[in-house]
This record gives sequence, C-alpha cells and structure tokens, in this order.
Amino acid sequence: MGRLDGKVAVVTGAGGGLGRAMSVAFAREGAAVACQDLVETAAKATADEIAARPGGRALAWACDVTDSGAIDAMFDAASEQLGVVDVLVNCAGVDRTPGDGFENGGFQLNHMSDDAWKRMLDIHLNGAFYCSRAMTRRLVDAKQGGSIICVSSIAGLAGWGPPHYATAKAGLLGLVRSLARFGGGLGIRANAICPGVIDTAMTQGVPAPMIDGLKMLTPLGRVGEPADVAAAAVYLAGDESSFVTGQALSPNGGLVIS
Repeated sequence: MGRLDGKVAVVTGAGGGLGRAMSVAFAREGAAVACQDLVETAAKATADEIAARPGGRALAWACDVTDSGAIDAMFDAASEQLGVVDVLVNCAGVDRTPGDGFENGGFQLNHMSDDAWKRMLDIHLNGAFYCSRAMTRRLVDAKQGGSIICVSSIAGLAGWGPPHYATAKAGLLGLVRSLARFGGGLGIRANAICPGVIDTAMTQGVPAPMIDGLKMLTPLGRVGEPADVAAAAVYLAGDESSFVTGQALSPNGGLVIS
C-alpha cells in the first residue's frame, strides 16, 4: 500500500529538479501523475520514468503555465486519462529572466526591465493561480476534496535573492493562505513548501565558495537534496496531513528559522 494510492496529481515544472523528484516520489507512493513542463522532452522523460515502474501511470504535457487555456486543456486531458485530479504541485518557476539586471557577475536593481519583472511574476503567480483554479473547478464538479502545494522558497520567507524572485515566492505564500481559507469549506487544502539551498541544476552554477559559506551558516551543515523536498510534498499530498492547511513547511536545514 502506497501513501498516495488512488490519488491523481498534476505537477508543473516536472521535467527536472524538484518537479521531477516530486513526480517520481508521488508515483512511488501510488499516485498517477500528469507531468507538465515547458519543454516537451523533459516532461516526457519524467513521465516515461514513471510509466516504466510496475503499475506506473503518467501523462506528459508540454505548455506554458502562463497560458490559462493550455492549463485547462491539461486538466481536461489528465481527468480523462488518469482520473479526477486531487493533488496539485505548483512547481514551475525560474530564478532568472532576460533583462533582470544581472551583469558582470553582480545584480543591479536599476537595470531590471519591466518585462523581466512581469515575466517572473507571470510564471510563479499567474501560473499557480491558473492551475489552482482549474483543479478547484473540477473538484467542485466532482464534489471531492484535494490538496494544493505551492513551491515557494526561503527567498519568500526572508527576502533573499533578486526582488522579482523574492516577491514572486512571497506572493505564493499569500496565495496559499487565501486558497486555504476559501477552499476549506470545499475540502481543499493548500500549503507551501519553502526549500532552502537544494542541490539542483538551479544551484549547481553557484560558485563553490558561496555554497561552502551557506553550509557553514546551516545548522545541519549541508545543502538539501531533491528527496528532502519530495518527502515534504508526499506528506502534504496525502491523508497524513488532513488537518494541515494554510501552512509553510520549510526544509532548509535551519538556514532560516522562523
């Protein structure tokens, strides 16, 4: 018996890093998973990994999460092929956007463009809202509850990182709290995961001395692994967390303590 037997999940940004780790962990615990990514080959690679497991059920879907019509189409396909989606992980995101003010190895706020600011918020906030709305509509029709998980960051808790990224991640915390209040009566829970420094492609370009410094500041003395975040997601997706909503769970090794 898996902890997520009978669940159907949509994971955005499932093509790599945290999204892929969470998708595979969900499937390992018995869930069917619709794997969304902007890059079709990346989404398919994760779905194929899941489908190769005994009993694995997965769907690959390539689209831009800022396109609400494409998101609705994805949820329709997932519902038809896998069943009513009752778990959503809003993981799609970026840490850099063109014109964001990073030049010569440093950041300059006065060089950030309007488009860079808007694109960051569009991906993180609008994308998460479109997906949450699409799932909620279908759960209401099915008279069924579910779990929404938004992947924020310690940047959203402590203001680390460039302003557009920290603001987008903090905005997800506000979205989660609102979804929790309005979704509770429908049986829909909403929570956030705020990872610390995790060993993914997003952090592998960070200079080694900076990573070593962050390890020294972290009480547990290491950076995290994608599995650390995936374990939190499995907990929030399943029935073990049935009385948990509107919360932010932060696997960060103690780097940020609140």
